[in-house]
Amino acid sequence: MSAPQYQSLQFPGRIGLGTWKMGAARAAQAKEVAAVSHALAIGYRLFDTAEMYADGGAERIIGSALQSFGHSRRSELFIVSKVLPENASHRGTLRACEASIARMGCEYLDVYLLHWRGAHPFRETLQAFAELRKRGLIRHYGVSNFDVTDLAQWLESEKALELAATQCNQVYYCLESRGIEFSLLPWQRERAIQTMAYAPLGLGVLAQHPALARMGSERGVSAAQIALAWAVRGPDVVAIPKSVEPQRIEQNLQAAQLRLSAAELTQLDQLFPAPRSKRPLATT
Repeated sequence: MSAPQYQSLQFPGRIGLGTWKMGAARAAQAKEVAAVSHALAIGYRLFDTAEMYADGGAERIIGSALQSFGHSRRSELFIVSKVLPENASHRGTLRACEASIARMGCEYLDVYLLHWRGAHPFRETLQAFAELRKRGLIRHYGVSNFDVTDLAQWLESEKALELAATQCNQVYYCLESRGIEFSLLPWQRERAIQTMAYAPLGLGVLAQHPALARMGSERGVSAAQIALAWAVRGPDVVAIPKSVEPQRIEQNLQAAQLRLSAAELTQLDQLFPAPRSKRPLATT
């Protein structure tokens, strides 16, 4: 296998498939593999997972689905995984990445993230990320669940090592949790750090929200689609909702094409007030 080329981070679309909680129950695994296979068949190309999810079980679900998709089509996909903080020493990060790739049989990761800040020095993790890139096992690296303070320190360590800049932070972001709009999103935008929004449906609550359902009915879409369209309204935010239901998987992907009007955005601001900030989230 030739090493992947390193370039600016570009996600393949605005909606991906999250896999948190997949792989945990043996009885559900066949349905979960079928769900990922269905997502692949209808055009999903961004998949998010982590070694923490079911102790590697979610990665195995992806791996099983990839067998039928065809490993020769690996270049069409964009796969994200994460190293646990307790494994994020230099040697531990290398081992964790190799194990994630082996469970999925995916040859390399498009983005590899530190799942959250832990006890290991950033320098060790970054040195491992740099080695993994050199070996062609990852294309890009980044972080998850980092606030401004964490990111600033991470970038300082990165600069000291003269490494390429981090381009991604995966965080909790949805209509009912807009705190990152106050300082984190503007700070990231100044540094070209993109945002991956996990749990963009508020752990499923927003998919059943009465007000969103009413808005959706006026557009012929679901409450979940309204919430997802809102989450990816910014030019540098992608969302990774998780579902194992074929219809919901299809609707989630279609939400990327839904554009909310100024009036709808104002209504959503009234329903789910933004944090007080001088720099509101830009829209497309």
